[in-house]
Amino acid sequence: MKKLLLMPFLFLIFISPINSETKEKRVYGKYDFYAKCLDDALPRTINNGLVYECSMKSKEEIDNLIQEKISSKGECDKEGFESHACTLQRSQKAFKTYYQTECNWNKYGTMYSYCEMMLKKDRLKWLDKTLGS
Repeated sequence: MKKLLLMPFLFLIFISPINSETKEKRVYGKYDFYAKCLDDALPRTINNGLVYECSMKSKEEIDNLIQEKISSKGECDKEGFESHACTLQRSQKAFKTYYQTECNWNKYGTMYSYCEMMLKKDRLKWLDKTLGS
């Protein structure tokens, strides 16, 4: 009988907010610039302005990494057989058209930058797999 009374008490201790709060530093994934930006902004209220700000910061980081990966394959030499560098550059131009078209319906709102950032993050992950990085 005492065990039955003790179980709810123990359960409440484990779900207590005091127990759930930790001082541990959060670990972010390789390209989690957006999540880190939002966490760094706390205790600010998450609103459209913060979403836009973090999306733009993340997008800038991701753009630099994408360009670095594409540039790592060399310059595009237009003569003769199409090199890997040319294929990547052509692919990147097609990707730009894709994300502009995909995110266009949000072009005048704050979600355009978020949409672009998320698609570019997926592109960066794809480049990692494709280029073996």
